[in-house]
Amino acid sequence: MDQIAEAAASLFIAAGTSSRDARTVAGLLAEANCAGHDSHGLIRVPQYLAAVEDGRIDPAAEVELLQETPITAVVDGHWGFGQVAMTRAVEVASEKAAAHGLAAVTVRSASHIGRLGSYVERLARRDLAALLLVNAVGIPAYRMAPWGGTEARLATDPLAFGAPRSDGDPVVLDMTTTVVAEGKVRVKSNRGEPVPEGWLIDAEGQPTTDPDVLYGEPRGSILPLGGSAAGHKGYGLNVALELLAGALSGTGCIGGGQPLGNGVLLIALDVERFLPLDEFHRHAEAFFAHVKSSPPAAGFDGILLPGEIEGQVQRQRQEEGIFVEDETWRQVLQWADKLGAEVPLPEERR
Repeated sequence: MDQIAEAAASLFIAAGTSSRDARTVAGLLAEANCAGHDSHGLIRVPQYLAAVEDGRIDPAAEVELLQETPITAVVDGHWGFGQVAMTRAVEVASEKAAAHGLAAVTVRSASHIGRLGSYVERLARRDLAALLLVNAVGIPAYRMAPWGGTEARLATDPLAFGAPRSDGDPVVLDMTTTVVAEGKVRVKSNRGEPVPEGWLIDAEGQPTTDPDVLYGEPRGSILPLGGSAAGHKGYGLNVALELLAGALSGTGCIGGGQPLGNGVLLIALDVERFLPLDEFHRHAEAFFAHVKSSPPAAGFDGILLPGEIEGQVQRQRQEEGIFVEDETWRQVLQWADKLGAEVPLPEERR
């Protein structure tokens, strides 16, 4: 994890990012890799550097608090790194929720913010419940067709939820409104692997396991959450996120011609403003025990709560290391040569 963070930070610094902001972004990318979400880890570094080169990300942008009340705030990222804007939004939400019991913070003019689970987990570890809604605008190609449509018009808008636990990692739900995040398709493409059935359809609307149909012409589409049988549910959630994260934040909704970025609505609640924390944990743990009492199905060792898989993967990868495919390393080293940056590499990559 540390080697991935150092490699990414060195490239961002070479591209004109302050050491503080570079390490913020790199740390969150490495955290995503460590949690098993490789789609939001090192693989994003070439994408971000290309955006810096094209002027779509300002590596030196300063985050601004545009307006606020005791419980609300509007954060403007000024088209810098999304992780930097979100780190500020988390701190603002945490302070306001601690002081007043709840907070609602929107973020606008932010580039890709990375893995949502990282932000709600930080709040949950402060005994706050958190809900994070995100839309995407300005993407070079739409990723999901609306329910009943044949051509993609929507993005893979995600949402996340976090809640504290009395013992162990917080409950963290991090999901897209499509059956899979686009980045996971990109990982499969970089690894030369097929995607599972039920992820994609081609430009003719036919099921496919070829990840490259999402990037070639004519483009295919990721299915909405619920797939071909119940995709109206994922589509409906996607519409809600466009309004609450996109329109409400001032970022705008997809299809409006904006620069590539994310609109955000972050809500944080102080549990103890509603009931004593011990009582919340008592209710929650009794519920968890009830859920986990279900006998496991074939192929499963037991029932896991949202976030428990990430915790298991993180502990495993901290011991065994993190696999990064050759194509991603090739792209990283290509940028290192281009920027004249020293990238620390593990022994097996030298």
